[in-house]
Amino acid sequence: MNWGTKIVISFVCFVGLLVTMVYVSVSTDFYLVADNYYEQELDYESQIQRMKNVNSLAEKPNFKLVRNEGKAELRFPISVMKAMEEGKISFFRSANASLDKEFDLVFDETGLQTFDMKNLASGAWKVKIEWKSKGTEYYQELNIVI
Repeated sequence: MNWGTKIVISFVCFVGLLVTMVYVSVSTDFYLVADNYYEQELDYESQIQRMKNVNSLAEKPNFKLVRNEGKAELRFPISVMKAMEEGKISFFRSANASLDKEFDLVFDETGLQTFDMKNLASGAWKVKIEWKSKGTEYYQELNIVI
């Protein structure tokens, strides 16, 4: 094999590598944390205020995983629950937006709401709890690993 053939083979391998890299980069899925991240960033000051509102509560909501039963429990203080106008909880998966789940806050008479965690994929999740009570908005964020 002469030097001209080696150059052609090297060039063909290089072009093949470039084509493969372009194909892989185009076919890779990517997920934005939020579709409207710019608007959310502009609203971040009010988000900080909503978090401060939670910290100012005498009794705070309590979220816990019950791993052996495959569920999660969210317990709100009765006083906060009775004054609540609306609320939602989001299970946010930054690795795959299609796995995100959102539920309205609907408690029993003791302030407890349970969530089935068996259908959620293993890994890191953010739990975002938002509610409005007496005209004041609240926001709490927790990191969990399932």
